[in-house]
Amino acid sequence: MSQLVQLPWLLMLASACCSSTGSILLKQSRLVAVNSSFLATLISPWFLSALVIYSAGLLLFAKALDRLPVSAAVPFSTGVGFILTTILSHYLFGERLSVNQLAALSLIVAGVIAIAR
Repeated sequence: MSQLVQLPWLLMLASACCSSTGSILLKQSRLVAVNSSFLATLISPWFLSALVIYSAGLLLFAKALDRLPVSAAVPFSTGVGFILTTILSHYLFGERLSVNQLAALSLIVAGVIAIAR
């Protein structure tokens, strides 16, 4: 597989990582919030970091769409984002990870692999 074919998928993977990281940072912004007002949320360093990371992911996603069909890119990015967010939230926030969730994640992994081929 040539390098040109692989690059868009790497961009999609990086975009999914940004999306997952942004979600984790957004959750952290809510956990440390003393004041839940709109203005306090906007100036929170955790919230601002999430916004920057989400924006970077959007730019990577847009660049990947130069070479990938949106019908493959969106499910791939969403699936990888679900997987990463679920695993990270379990380890970082102690969120529950049940057998049913693990089974569902394995189906998502299979779908992501099928789409990327």
